[in-house]
Amino acid sequence: MANIVEYTAEIDAPVSVVFDYLDDFTNTKDWMYGLEEIEPVGDQLHGVGATYRGTMKLGVTLRSTLRCTAWEKDRLLEIESIDGIRNTQRWTFTDLGDDRTKVDAWISYSLPGGAAGVAMGRVVKPVVAVAVKQTAASLARHVEASHRGA
Repeated sequence: MANIVEYTAEIDAPVSVVFDYLDDFTNTKDWMYGLEEIEPVGDQLHGVGATYRGTMKLGVTLRSTLRCTAWEKDRLLEIESIDGIRNTQRWTFTDLGDDRTKVDAWISYSLPGGAAGVAMGRVVKPVVAVAVKQTAASLARHVEASHRGA
C-alpha cells in the first residue's frame, strides 16, 4: 500500500534558481531530511534518464536507486525508484512573481510487505511528518541563502 506525502514551500528566489538548485543532486544532502548518501549512477546528471543511488535514515536505513522520469525546465522534476524502497517524487514549480517561487512536492512510498514491512512502518511513519516539515523549511532556507550569495 502506498503512502502519500504532500507539501508546499514558498521560496524567495526566482523559479529558475529554485529549479536549478533542486536539479543539482550535489545540493540534496543539504536540504533533504534523513538523506545520508546520494551518488550518480552513470554520467548523466540531469533530465529524463539521470539515475542516482541513495540512502536515507528515517529511524531505519532505506536504500533506493532512483531515475528521473519527467523533467521540464523550471516546471517539473519527477523521480521514481527502480530498485529498493518503492517511491515516486514529483516536484512542480510555480512562478509567483516578484522573484518568488512555489514548490509543490508529492511523494509516494511503499514499504515491503510482511512482518519486516510492518515493523519498518512502525518506525518510519511517525518520522515522516517531521521529515516533511524539516525538508520544506531547509529547502527554502538553503535556496534563499544560495540566491543571496550567503
